[in-house]
Amino acid sequence: MAEVLMAVDPGREKCGVAVAASGGNIVHRQIVLTAQMEERIPELLKRFSPSRVLLGRGTFSGNIKKTLERLKEVFPFEFLLVDEKNSTEKARKLYFRENPPRGFWKLVPLGLQVPPEPYDDYAAQILVEEYLMRGEKNA
Repeated sequence: MAEVLMAVDPGREKCGVAVAASGGNIVHRQIVLTAQMEERIPELLKRFSPSRVLLGRGTFSGNIKKTLERLKEVFPFEFLLVDEKNSTEKARKLYFRENPPRGFWKLVPLGLQVPPEPYDDYAAQILVEEYLMRGEKNA
């Protein structure tokens, strides 16, 4: 059976969520308000049945960590805290790789641009990709 991973990049106001199937193929990405995470996490666990849930161990991970620890009693998944160092910067680059600027913005260096929409879901995707690159021993 293919392993499904779910990653959460926690933030003060919003969280990025990414779900990857075997081989790291991203099958779902979304941004959820932090205040709504407690109700959304069980829905995501039920829908995707991940075998592992990765949570960025940043400043705002505390409440989400408590929710995940409680839900481990109901859903069968392994819960791992992962380093999220530089994930926002890498997510910005990934966003622009997948959504290249158009028109006038093509002329402006990417280093001077900020995506026109939240990209926390790309940060969660980075958590998945880096976890898979490192392997589970270095999570």
